[in-house]
Amino acid sequence: MKRVSVVTLGCKVNQYDTAAILNMLPEGKYRWVPFPEEADVYVIDTCTVTHKADAEARHYIHRAKRINPNGVVIVTGCYAQVSPEEIQSVEGVDYIVGNSDKFSALIRLIREGEPQSKPKVFVSDLFKEKKRAFESPEIRYFPERTRAFLKVQDGCNYRCTFCIIPYARGFSRSLPIDEVLRRMRLLVDSGYKEIVLTGVHLASYGRDIGTSLLELLKRIEQEKMVKRVRLTSLDPADVTYDFIQFVADSETICPQFHVALQSGDRTILKKMRRRYTPERFIDCITRIREKIPEAAIGTDVMVGFPGETEKEFWNTYNLIKESELTYLHVFPYSKRKGTPAALMPDQVSSQVVKERSKILRELGIQKKIEFYRRFIGKKLPVLVERRSKGTTPNYISVRLLGDTALGIGDEVMVEVRDVVGEEALGVLCSF
Repeated sequence: MKRVSVVTLGCKVNQYDTAAILNMLPEGKYRWVPFPEEADVYVIDTCTVTHKADAEARHYIHRAKRINPNGVVIVTGCYAQVSPEEIQSVEGVDYIVGNSDKFSALIRLIREGEPQSKPKVFVSDLFKEKKRAFESPEIRYFPERTRAFLKVQDGCNYRCTFCIIPYARGFSRSLPIDEVLRRMRLLVDSGYKEIVLTGVHLASYGRDIGTSLLELLKRIEQEKMVKRVRLTSLDPADVTYDFIQFVADSETICPQFHVALQSGDRTILKKMRRRYTPERFIDCITRIREKIPEAAIGTDVMVGFPGETEKEFWNTYNLIKESELTYLHVFPYSKRKGTPAALMPDQVSSQVVKERSKILRELGIQKKIEFYRRFIGKKLPVLVERRSKGTTPNYISVRLLGDTALGIGDEVMVEVRDVVGEEALGVLCSF
């Protein structure tokens, strides 16, 4: 039986893709083994959002070859799509498979691939081919996960000046609503109680097939096949009043919004080619809080975009501090070859970026703790994801106190008693 190990780097879309690869392996002929166990085939599904992501991919390539020098190493994903020539120079690579050929070539290479003296490349131009069809296999299970991801959208039609991902994923394309529901049913039948809808630009869902994300959510609500559906990142330009009102009234969609900010400064947002202003972002967050007081509201913040001055950075800091945000994902700007921002003057020094990132991360922790503390003394449903740990619908991480005999995937009612660090502490109580 051939042993296959898959390393997933980057976003939830990649996590779905690599789970799909494992689901495609015929039972009885292949055995999934966790990295870094010895395997016959290693699949490294890469990210290329930052230089750090590229370096991480190279690290896993070297490590896989050290674990089993005779193993086959296949590099796929976004880094493989946009920089195949760079990966060719990395010792230990046998095959390079871009996103354009991920599902058509990968299973064949896992089955038939052999160590190569020189990497073989399977990468084609996503835009030249004008690939508009949604290509992604269905999934029935996620190894070692209690919540299931369901990719319903891929690609992006926008061109933010810092972002390489549209070049790695192609045009925006969507999975038809009926097929989304069918795949969701497969996951529910496999025992998943929470499903996370994901995509490269989720808010663009349906525009290529004559529908919308809101219409998809309405159909999911009507079906009532699963108790929890969670959304990934949204753009403030797309979070309308009707959308917020629907989530407020929903019995299915989790009260968690991840609304991308990137910068709280008008000038920087314009340079980034974002489709909103700081005022539009604040209006979006304020409306969410007014309609759904218990909602978790998170955001992505980029630090050190070219030309970001002290004043512009503090504009971002102050906007976040005064906002209703409850958590932050802070990441440094990384120059990506082929993007307009890479050619912009006044690149910010790494030391300044590091200092500013630390300031914002500390603010993010403070916001999260303040949000968690609002729920002390309140009873919340918790989906158990690890022994004595779980998550509420509004994205609060809870550790259960006392000796609890709970199974992974159980949903229990918990009274929040305290907050320690970035974790709420709770005790079991009845529904």
